[in-house]
Amino acid sequence: MDKIWGLIEKNRLYRRLNENRVLSIIFNREMIMYLFFGVLTTAVSIGSFWLFNRFFTAVGWKGASVMFGRKDKDYAYIDSNILSWICAVTFGFVTNKLFVFNSKSRKKTTVTKEVASFFGSRLTTLLIDTGLMFLFVSVMLFNKMAAKLVVQAVVVVLNYIFSKLFVFKDSSDDSAKE
Repeated sequence: MDKIWGLIEKNRLYRRLNENRVLSIIFNREMIMYLFFGVLTTAVSIGSFWLFNRFFTAVGWKGASVMFGRKDKDYAYIDSNILSWICAVTFGFVTNKLFVFNSKSRKKTTVTKEVASFFGSRLTTLLIDTGLMFLFVSVMLFNKMAAKLVVQAVVVVLNYIFSKLFVFKDSSDDSAKE
């Protein structure tokens, strides 16, 4: 990843953007890496949502949440959303830890704290994600995939804020291995 970043830093456009005091806040290594891996994490989320949704449709699964709602409704998209969240958050944790926020610590206590706070903050955005999906699909009757794309924009912004402020804030100083 350092070789790729070296090429980015040599790019004339990047250097010109970085010379501007305001733009250098936006176009820094952390933000660019977050956006890059955020796009990949979003692809994992949307791709796995599509796969799970397609699978559930093929097998006739109406969703675990049918027990809470009407039996004639299809709530499998909520199950697909939760499973896609698990895939995306796992991928996101690894890439954010190693490449975005450069948390090199392997100490069990540090990693455990990072995992707990990362998944905890992502659980908050899962609730927002699922609530918005329900609102858009079941109440406003949006197309499931269109709703997923709109909701992901909100989730990406919230995830960055949570990671920056709560998850990887101190871990870069702790590079000792256990």
